[in-house]
Amino acid sequence: MVKRAILVMGVLVLFLGTTAAAKLSCRDPAATQILQELYVQLIPFPGTSTSYGIPISLWNVGRFRSWNNTIALSPQEERVMRQALADLPVPPCGHASILECCRRPDRELEKVCELVRSAVGLAKWLVHVKHFGAEEVRSAVDQWLHFVFSSYYLASALAARGIDPVACGLPVVGTCVRGQYGSVGGPGGCEVVGMKEAKAKGGGG
Repeated sequence: MVKRAILVMGVLVLFLGTTAAAKLSCRDPAATQILQELYVQLIPFPGTSTSYGIPISLWNVGRFRSWNNTIALSPQEERVMRQALADLPVPPCGHASILECCRRPDRELEKVCELVRSAVGLAKWLVHVKHFGAEEVRSAVDQWLHFVFSSYYLASALAARGIDPVACGLPVVGTCVRGQYGSVGGPGGCEVVGMKEAKAKGGGG
């Protein structure tokens, strides 16, 4: 019965993912096919299993965010978390790592920062409760980021193939490239730029 339930859940997750992918479209039919394939390849579907035993779901955002506020790490645990996340970028924050993005209050990034804090909270829980190592934490958090920031990962993947994300209804490349999120006194914030400007500034994927 357990194996059958797992099989049914796996089929359901695959169905939900392929259904969501089928709803994505671009102005160019050929680009639409590429976008749908990228979605299936890159983005975890709701219900996808994880290495820590909690299926992927937006319902997890509040729980993970609460862990960021309530879990106090020991110095050793803090080192493990920083090793895991130090160079893990958050797409809406340009090249800023998850530990640098949202360090200063910014109403423009409020919704983004809620999701960033959920990812940090997940990392804290994985280190403190599950005793995960740095590589395991990084992999799990990266999976979560691909889920909650799916549009940005898809936009980056399309741009890498020479396809303008705007033509597919996705954020433009380099959506948040302005500001040094980790520096004291840095302006932070976001600006919307086109593909050429983003590449010139080094923003986006």
